Amino acid sequence: MPFSPRTILMVALLPLVAGCWRLETELDYVGYRADKLTKRVNGEQSIPPGLEPLYTRTAASAPMADPLPVPVPPSAEALPFPAGRLSPEQAEVLLAGDPMALRFLALKQLAARGLVPVAEAVGRKDANMGALLPLTAPLPPAAGLDRPLPSQAGILERFNGLFTRGDRGSDGTRAAERAFLLDSLLPTAPAQRQPYSPPDIASARKLQDRLGRLEDTGLVTPDERARETAAVDQLIASGALPEVVAPPPPPEKPKAKKKAGSGRGSRMPGGVSGKLEVVPSPPGVEPPRLKPGSKDPAGLHLLSMGTASHGDKAWDALQKENPELAALGHTVSRADLGDLGVTYRLIAGPVEPAQAETLCTALKARGQACMPTPFPANGAAGK
Repeated sequence: MPFSPRTILMVALLPLVAGCWRLETELDYVGYRADKLTKRVNGEQSIPPGLEPLYTRTAASAPMADPLPVPVPPSAEALPFPAGRLSPEQAEVLLAGDPMALRFLALKQLAARGLVPVAEAVGRKDANMGALLPLTAPLPPAAGLDRPLPSQAGILERFNGLFTRGDRGSDGTRAAERAFLLDSLLPTAPAQRQPYSPPDIASARKLQDRLGRLEDTGLVTPDERARETAAVDQLIASGALPEVVAPPPPPEKPKAKKKAGSGRGSRMPGGVSGKLEVVPSPPGVEPPRLKPGSKDPAGLHLLSMGTASHGDKAWDALQKENPELAALGHTVSRADLGDLGVTYRLIAGPVEPAQAETLCTALKARGQACMPTPFPANGAAGK
């Protein structure tokens, strides 16, 4: 197919057009590099050719970051905390082991140095006051305030760095870091709150002791302490709290299987192990019970053993755990149980029958096995 003159001319001009376009591109690039160098010298931003609209929109839509305010320490009267009787260093030592209180102490020091505005300190304190006054504060504190935190000096150094070090990023970056640190310390609007109430009387009394430390360190006022103390006293007087909440019992260990044909004279599976851990005796091998109205000397059957050699060690351990036994003696009584073998009973006493009942009631309340039994006639009680 023959080409027309017009087609031939266009084909011939293609290299020339391509060369012109490349030359124009090279000239634009050289001009951009010269412009970039000039603007760098003048401290201005250089925009690549053709991207001016994009840079213009980005600059127009980007919000201006508010610079961090210059720290200005407020007057003592403006602080949302009382003065306290101790220096910050003494307060930190007194509150050691109480991370909730140490968070408020850190906020107090930040506000006193102007690193946190007074209005913001008030909001963060009020939002979490339930950590210091759990019974009288209107709201529970944020969850997780019992987590450990850095030392007071470390916290102050971190916040001071946001205002004095220029290598910590832009104003917006440093403002975001400051907000994150304060929310980790005491959030203004906790996403989750954690109520607290003393579970027993012992914990309630510890709470009253803590209130004295909070007043001495200037975290609560005398009036706040008085109101919280009255609320704790009322809770104790109501009778709703036990004296002490007992810890959960340890999981039961699997019982060892009996060997068939153990026969007479084999060791009983009950008694005291090498670590003085009480192992229950088999059912049906209890010592004789104390008869009602008996006037004979009584004893307290505390445990059975597979060998008499453990008697003194077991008695020493039981006396340490049960002060009621300190004034009593003890004896180890051998009992022949026929096909079940031989066991040795640790019996404390002798005491009056009524006293035996009273002592066993007290020991059982603590979890110690105890049963009133006649004190062996041939048992020589040893201290």
